[in-house]
Amino acid sequence: MSDNIDWRAVYALALHQGISAIVLDGIGRLPKEIRPSKPILLQWIGQATMMEQMYAKHRWLISSLASVYAKDGIRILLLKGYGCSLCYPKPEHRPTGDIDVYLFGKKDEADALIENELGVKVHREYHKHSTFNYGGVEVENHAKFIDDVSHKSNIRFERILMSVLEKYECEPSGIDNVLLPSPTFNALFLLRHTGEHFASNEITLRHVLDVGTFFQRYHSKINWALVFKVYKEERMLRFFNAIATICVEYLGIDAACFASDDKRYAYQKDIALAERVLCDIFEKKDTLPMSTAGINTIGKKLKYAIDKSRRWWRNRWKYKLVYNENLVESFWWLARNRIK
Repeated sequence: MSDNIDWRAVYALALHQGISAIVLDGIGRLPKEIRPSKPILLQWIGQATMMEQMYAKHRWLISSLASVYAKDGIRILLLKGYGCSLCYPKPEHRPTGDIDVYLFGKKDEADALIENELGVKVHREYHKHSTFNYGGVEVENHAKFIDDVSHKSNIRFERILMSVLEKYECEPSGIDNVLLPSPTFNALFLLRHTGEHFASNEITLRHVLDVGTFFQRYHSKINWALVFKVYKEERMLRFFNAIATICVEYLGIDAACFASDDKRYAYQKDIALAERVLCDIFEKKDTLPMSTAGINTIGKKLKYAIDKSRRWWRNRWKYKLVYNENLVESFWWLARNRIK
């Protein structure tokens, strides 16, 4: 009965996990007697309506930015975000965030265009991407797909992603001058991106759904031989198995979505690891900045490096699932680069 469900707590948890509108869709399938009370339900619906409006604005801003870049012949490859939303049953119910783009080697040209023609300040402090505010939304112009300052193995993984980007044709997005990565690229990139969030205490169920809904839509278009080769060589296969197990056992996605059509390559169910990952997702944790950008004293940078190192030690079991690195080497690489 509804008296046994703390719907306010469920709402708060769903909001924190980035799935509030998706849970609301599920509530619509419940018997009326166990649904939330009208005040809570109205609050929930109001939040979902606001998300839908933000999603529409987000799409418009992507289109607007793409038209600005198109004048100078700059193509957009859209990473994560809006592209991931297209795999959801209701794309507008995936929360919006930053606009992450890769510009096929024209990042510096694009940054200059934004500053000189639009008069918008571009911030270049972070080595991985520059940032600027466009219509109230932060845009990240990526020079790299992943952060090789945090992990040495990312240097190798970045080369793999660049190679796949060159070899496989990008997908249309439905927006002029905007492309999406190929399914083979995203099978590597999205899992690695999710793994990085997982290792750094920043993963939510929304990240898991991004991976799960992607495989649900694109599994038949992936080069599974290449993807499994990289998963194995980069020691990511157990993490893939855990995420796939969560999606199949707890989120209702068909197991066939995590396998090649000929079944030569398929995930292996790992309930124990999946439950450990789920427990970590729901555990409340402290967060740290992505980099030392904005940290302006040696003392503060040293404290940041120490905090990062302590978190690294607590999370070493997670690092082993994501990064193909010796733990001592990983610690030294992280500590050395974070205090620069």
